[in-house]
Amino acid sequence: MSAVNKNTLSYKFYGIIMPKIYGIGASIVILGAMFKILDWPFASLMIGVGLSTEAVIFFLSAFEPKSEEVDWTRVYPELADDANVGATPVKKSVKATDNSTQKLDQMLENAKIGPELIESLGKGIQHLATSAEKMGTLADATVATNDYAQNVRKASQTLISINDSYEKTASALSEMSAASQDAKQYRDQIISVTKNLSALNNIYEMELQDSQNHVKVINKFYSNITAAMEGLNEAGKETQAFKTELAKLNANVNSLNKIYGGMLSAMKG
Repeated sequence: MSAVNKNTLSYKFYGIIMPKIYGIGASIVILGAMFKILDWPFASLMIGVGLSTEAVIFFLSAFEPKSEEVDWTRVYPELADDANVGATPVKKSVKATDNSTQKLDQMLENAKIGPELIESLGKGIQHLATSAEKMGTLADATVATNDYAQNVRKASQTLISINDSYEKTASALSEMSAASQDAKQYRDQIISVTKNLSALNNIYEMELQDSQNHVKVINKFYSNITAAMEGLNEAGKETQAFKTELAKLNANVNSLNKIYGGMLSAMKG
């Protein structure tokens, strides 16, 4: 078994850097799947980046050098291919087992296979298994994403219909608002006309009151004139009677004068 040189570029890349690439790549794949499932912006770009990252990781893992395996047959000869299958395993004493363990530790130390390399190898295998499992989950997520995309398209069509209805409603409301403005202007004009009519009505009432007062004065004046005319008529009647009586008096006086004249003539004669 050849010793592993920890200073080589291959060991540093696949033993130290590659496990980190496994973790970072898996996180990018999960982010891409999350963007696609939640239908966030740039979802197609993110899922493409995630799958491309996973493809690059698998491509690099194909060139990962095979880890050196420990020859356990040197410690347990019964594990050898040419060992007698039916033979009873040789029981070794505790001391021999301890010596074998010490020899195994010595071999690992000589091969420079430390706990770090074994731990790194185990982590790499775990990351690879986890990534493969997540790829299967990603396939299921892709199917769910397609169903989700169809539902989103249906919802988008429904939203378009709602948007059209909203535009029609907004147009109707705009027309109603314009009609309301016209009605408001008409109402303002009606109020203005009503105020003018009210002012004219007040003026008419004042003029009517003045006219009524004037008519009352004229009626009173005509009443006074009528009374005066009636008085004049009565005075005319009395004047006529006075003239008649005066004529009678004149006639009587003339008769008396004639009588007195005759008497005077008789007395003189």
